[in-house]
Amino acid sequence: MKKTLAVVGLMLILGLAFAAPALAGKPAPNLVGAQVVPWNLSAAAMPVPPYGSVDIPGSDSASKLIVNQPNGNTQATITGVMGGLTPLTTYTVFLSNGYTPYKDLGWDVTGSYTIDLTLDAAHYTEYLVLAWDATNGVTGTYVALDAAGTVSRWDIDSGAVVGDQLTLHAYFDTNPSMEADFAAKIAADGSLYDGTWADVAPGTRSGTWTSTVGLATKITSGSTRWPGMFGALQPFTFVTNQVGAASWHVNLKNADFPGAGTYPLSVWINSGGGTMLISDTFTVVK
Repeated sequence: MKKTLAVVGLMLILGLAFAAPALAGKPAPNLVGAQVVPWNLSAAAMPVPPYGSVDIPGSDSASKLIVNQPNGNTQATITGVMGGLTPLTTYTVFLSNGYTPYKDLGWDVTGSYTIDLTLDAAHYTEYLVLAWDATNGVTGTYVALDAAGTVSRWDIDSGAVVGDQLTLHAYFDTNPSMEADFAAKIAADGSLYDGTWADVAPGTRSGTWTSTVGLATKITSGSTRWPGMFGALQPFTFVTNQVGAASWHVNLKNADFPGAGTYPLSVWINSGGGTMLISDTFTVVK
């Protein structure tokens, strides 16, 4: 009997020894094969306005989105581990199509403007024509008392657009030693306002100006709005606990995909009638 027990004990020990390698998980950085997709505050991925109004700073870094593609009928499992949100609040999850992050690339001021320019107490209607490119900034052309640029013409030889600030340098067409500097702000609609101008020494004149006709054009790239739900999936909600945390989980099945291919997806979180968190775009392969 003692011998039998010893043999059984030895077999158990050997069995454990051989079973041990099967307990080893995948490397920790892979989170057991899952992909961690970054979150963005809505204002970091879409134009402001309308986005950004309900953002909660820090909620993007306090939350995690985990995407895994296991074997079997489930094409992908998506888990949201949310944090930094408003306690005891209902949020809506939109499993959406992929998007390209929005980028504000500045203003193209190329075009013709009518401006109201002041000198002392007098107002003058003048005409501003600008040429601009992304490499060289403002490259011309003139400010004049007529649209054709033939009366009291000031030639613009340089200028720049930095953020919403426009600056110009000009010289008088018939007397290039007379120079003047112009500056203005660019409003959200592309109009020019809060303009100032002044002679370069030895001139002493100065005044203000604003555009009354003509608009600069905003330069952007990427998506400007929500890309829509993925397939026939419907939004769903979760409720945060007393510390503003929650989790949710969804499985995407074969039937959720129209066919074989690579599908770009993103997750959008809404609250209070606006989007507050937008994940990076990730791909699911069927």
